[in-house]
Amino acid sequence: MDTITHGLIGASLSKAGFYQRFGRTAILASTLGAVFPDFDIVASLFGPEFSLRYHRGITHSLVCAPFFAMVLALFIYRFSSLKRFPFIVLMVALGIYSHIFFDLLTSYGTMVFAPLSVKRYSLNLVFILDPFITVPVLLGLVVGSYRKELAFRVSVSLFLFLFLYLLVCSYAKGVALKKLKEFSSGMQVEVVRSSIYPGMLAPVFWMGVVETRDAFYKFDIDIYRGEARVFKRFGKIQDNQFTEIARQLRVTKVYLWFADFPVMQYRNENGKHVVEFFDLRFGMIPDRIPFKLEVIFSRNGSLERVFLNGRLVKRQG
Repeated sequence: MDTITHGLIGASLSKAGFYQRFGRTAILASTLGAVFPDFDIVASLFGPEFSLRYHRGITHSLVCAPFFAMVLALFIYRFSSLKRFPFIVLMVALGIYSHIFFDLLTSYGTMVFAPLSVKRYSLNLVFILDPFITVPVLLGLVVGSYRKELAFRVSVSLFLFLFLYLLVCSYAKGVALKKLKEFSSGMQVEVVRSSIYPGMLAPVFWMGVVETRDAFYKFDIDIYRGEARVFKRFGKIQDNQFTEIARQLRVTKVYLWFADFPVMQYRNENGKHVVEFFDLRFGMIPDRIPFKLEVIFSRNGSLERVFLNGRLVKRQG
């Protein structure tokens, strides 16, 4: 979920009775808590590999959330006229936990048990930018600001709507998965594994990925029309000396840990040898391959450059 929507959700939480009782400190505490986890974006300053490894890590951890809540609450307590520390901690914690929950709904993956575990979890229910969440939350805040006497009712109604919306998404995902299994079974291929990912309008449009012994298949799934069609096929290639070296790089190991359905491709480009990795999980952006890892070897076969998501990771010499 994008940071702006997280902040809006945090502010909406404060309107569910807390703001009415404790004032603007409630808004500040829950909103700050709701946006705080994304401060780990500073990891990008240390390079794309570091960012891939640590984004949605410790700041998004259920285990570490109480610690961060107390630290942020101390800051707010120091400069706020409200001197009720337990309440401030509670509001910040609610904001942080709301952020973790709504990030879990997307496909990126969140290390909710870091540092105890680096496993990434995702529910694959909504796209990272979902207007069916952002717009209602924004409208609810606007109405609550102009009609303060309605703020509590609007906030409660909003979260009821979000709960029902997520139930709809969960049901739609189940329908999309059923369509994917029906279609792939008719292809007469041995399915190794498959998964469903939300599209930009997730309740209706989904993307399916199927892995077989020799290829990956991407499907566009429209549950409104009850259709599933093959969008693209990616054959699995045989290893060569360049793919074997590329697999052993530290950045590649991090990438393969991160990816759900990593596809590897090799090509000779003007005499240079290029090995590419990309994750079919992120296939909903037209004409662009996000999170692509590109390993480039020179004409004489030596490692030359490594790019991750368009940013230089390694340059030889």
